[in-house]
Amino acid sequence: MQNNMEIIQSIEEYCLKQPGAYESRPFGTFPICYRVMGKIFAQFNPQKDFYKITLKCEPEKADMYRQLYPEIIVRGYHCPPVQQPYWNTVDLDRFENIDLLFQMIDEAYDAVLGKLSKKSKGQLLELSELEFKDTNGEDPDFAMLCTELDRTLDELVGTIFQRKQYDQYNQRDNIHDVIIAYQKGIPVACGAFKMYDEEHAELKRIYTDASCRNIGLGTEMLRRLEAKAKIKGYKYCILETGKPLEAACHVYQKAGYKVIPNYGQYANMPDSICMERKI
Repeated sequence: MQNNMEIIQSIEEYCLKQPGAYESRPFGTFPICYRVMGKIFAQFNPQKDFYKITLKCEPEKADMYRQLYPEIIVRGYHCPPVQQPYWNTVDLDRFENIDLLFQMIDEAYDAVLGKLSKKSKGQLLELSELEFKDTNGEDPDFAMLCTELDRTLDELVGTIFQRKQYDQYNQRDNIHDVIIAYQKGIPVACGAFKMYDEEHAELKRIYTDASCRNIGLGTEMLRRLEAKAKIKGYKYCILETGKPLEAACHVYQKAGYKVIPNYGQYANMPDSICMERKI
């Protein structure tokens, strides 16, 4: 299979066409990993000297492909031995059937879905109807959602006067990495991050409209923000939330965030809770 931009792009686009799929790079520049509900189903290496794709698979079907294409399709080359039966690595320099490759990508995606809980499958069904857009702090839809976020916070934790001490840390013109979720063209959720230091991306302005809560959208936004921050070279995500926001703290803790001493601007704010997660 030729290693050119057209073929590479077609493989990348096909992986991202899977419902709820997004890109991440947890191991560095390569492989490009494709995830659904946080789980990897494909790992793509498009380099000319290492042109391969590793795909999740069911053991029986994986073995069938290895027998049909010996030395071209092998056990996951980088996987621990216990995981190798569940992954196949395809040598794309020697594999010519792109339709079969796309079928194997479908099967890799289905293999991950098969391990999800009933609740997660239900959430994925709803999340798959959303469109996610990468943008920046100047986006008018982001501005609108931030206004809704501030209105909600005013209702939950206090008046604008009580919260004005935080305004200087939430200025949109300092935020260059934003993700917005749309439902039938209507913006319903957002999240962002900005540089805190060379290793830490600070998550900001995470909000989900009431109409889209309880479908796992907050957790999905976290996953996508973390993936984007990792691609940009950050090692950790940090965030600040308020003590009255117990529900938000629970979501972050469930996603793997741990409470840390209040950092930087929040050091002397007793109502703040700061959290961190290695990504």
